[in-house]
Amino acid sequence: MILITTQCFPPRRGGIENLMEGLADNLGQAGHKVLVLADHAEGDESSVAGAYDVRFFGGWKHWRRWRKAQALRSAIRGGDIEGVFADSWKSAELLSELDVPLAVLAHGMEFPANPSDAKRTRIQKALSVADCIIANSAYTASLVQPYLSGKSRLIVINPPIGPQADAERQALEALEKVTSGRAPVLLTLARLEPRKGVDAVIRALPAVRRHHPDVLYIVAGKGDDRARLEALAAEEGVADCVHFAGAVSDGEKAALFSRADLFVMPARREGDSVEGFGIVYREANWYGVPGLAGREGGAADAVIEGETGLLCNASDQADVTAHLLAMLDDSDGLRRMGKNAAELARGPGQWHMAIEQFLGALR
Repeated sequence: MILITTQCFPPRRGGIENLMEGLADNLGQAGHKVLVLADHAEGDESSVAGAYDVRFFGGWKHWRRWRKAQALRSAIRGGDIEGVFADSWKSAELLSELDVPLAVLAHGMEFPANPSDAKRTRIQKALSVADCIIANSAYTASLVQPYLSGKSRLIVINPPIGPQADAERQALEALEKVTSGRAPVLLTLARLEPRKGVDAVIRALPAVRRHHPDVLYIVAGKGDDRARLEALAAEEGVADCVHFAGAVSDGEKAALFSRADLFVMPARREGDSVEGFGIVYREANWYGVPGLAGREGGAADAVIEGETGLLCNASDQADVTAHLLAMLDDSDGLRRMGKNAAELARGPGQWHMAIEQFLGALR
C-alpha cells in the first residue's frame, strides 16, 4: 500500500488538489493499493471516488494534523506499506522517524523568500525527514535547496495532467453568444489575485484592439481581485471587450479552451506569492491553445519558449503588451505553437507517462 497525506484534496478544487487526486488515482490504476489521509473540506465528500481509498479528518488544525499523523503511523505498523507521499512540508512536520520511504512534494509558494528564523527552522526540520523532495519545476527546486541538509534527495517532476473533459454542448452554445463575431479570443482561467497578471492583459488591450478591433478577453475564475479588475477595464476603456465568466465547471472550462486562440496568464511575483509551475497552461495545451506566461517563477517549465508559447517580463507592462501583440500578429506561429502544445499535453505531459517517476522517488 502507498499512503498519501494531504491538506489539499477534493471535493475542494485547486491546482494542488487536482495534483494529489491525480497522484492517488494513477497510483491506483498502476496496480497499487492507495490510502489517502486528507483534511476535511466543504463539499460532498461522498462524491470523491477513484482507484483509491480516502479518509477525511476534521476539527481544529493542530488536532487534525496530529490525528492524521497517528493514523499514518498506525497504518505503517500494520505492515506492507511501500512508502508515503506528503503534499507539502507542512504535512510532513509530524512524520519523523518513519520506517518507510517518505517523498514530500514542493510547489513554490510555501517557501518564502525571507522567512522568520522560526519558520526556517520548521521547514528545515520537516524536510530533513524526507527521503526525497519532488519539486514541480526547476524554479521551485531553487527555492527548496537552501532548506536542505542530510539525506534528502531533490528532484524535479513537472506536474502531469490526465485526459481533459469534453466541452458541454450547452456550454458551447452559451459561449457562442458571447464570442459571436469576436476574434481573436484571449482567455485567462485562474483564481483572481494580483499575481496572475490579468491587470497587465487588460492594460494591453487598447494597443491590441488597434491591431485586432474585434478582440475578446474572457476572464474565468473567482477571487477577491475581480472588482478591481472590472474597474480597471472600465478605466482603460475596454470593458466592452472583457467578459468575466466567474467560476466554471469542467465542461464549461473545456468549452472556453476549445474557443480560445491564446491562453494568457503573465504571472508575476507579489511578495512571497509566485507561480511555482502553472498546470493550467498544460490544460490549455490539451486543446491546442498556446500560452503567454511570466518569465519569473516556474512557468518556464510549463511553457516552452518559442515552442508551446512565449515568456515575458510580467512586471514590465510594455514587455507584456509587446509579447501579446507578437503572438497575435503571427497567425502561422500561433498555429505552430498550438500544435506543439497539444502534442506535449497529449503525450509526455500525461500522468500515465509520469507515474513511474513518482514511484521512483519512493525507491
